[in-house]
Amino acid sequence: MTKPKLASASDWQARDISQWNVQTFLAYITETTREKYGVEYSPGGGGSKQARWGRERGMLKNAQGKYGNRVLRTFIEICWREYRTSKPELYPYPSVTFMISYMDRYFSEAVSQVAREARREKVAADAEQELAVDGEELTDWF
Repeated sequence: MTKPKLASASDWQARDISQWNVQTFLAYITETTREKYGVEYSPGGGGSKQARWGRERGMLKNAQGKYGNRVLRTFIEICWREYRTSKPELYPYPSVTFMISYMDRYFSEAVSQVAREARREKVAADAEQELAVDGEELTDWF
């Protein structure tokens, strides 16, 4: 039996969040930055562009390993929601480097939010399982 083929790593919309990797996160961030802020995404920090991309990949990989994909995506979304700047012409969006370096306080909020969602999903699944009526059990009743 063959496994179904995964969508391209850059196709974040076609992949389940559990299957995301660093390339998927970068595609998500790049595309969403373009939609939200109307500019092309470029990594933050100093050094050559190649070094900045490498730094962001490393930071994403570390955060992914420490927190998991759901928490990391939620963290990024919280950072976008909370980002404020007095110089929007210079810093129209938060880069991954900025988020992880200066907005890391939002990781705890992301962890809590993901935990709440997991509990809600578990409660809903348990309730659905309780409501499912076994055919034999129903026959025994009559």
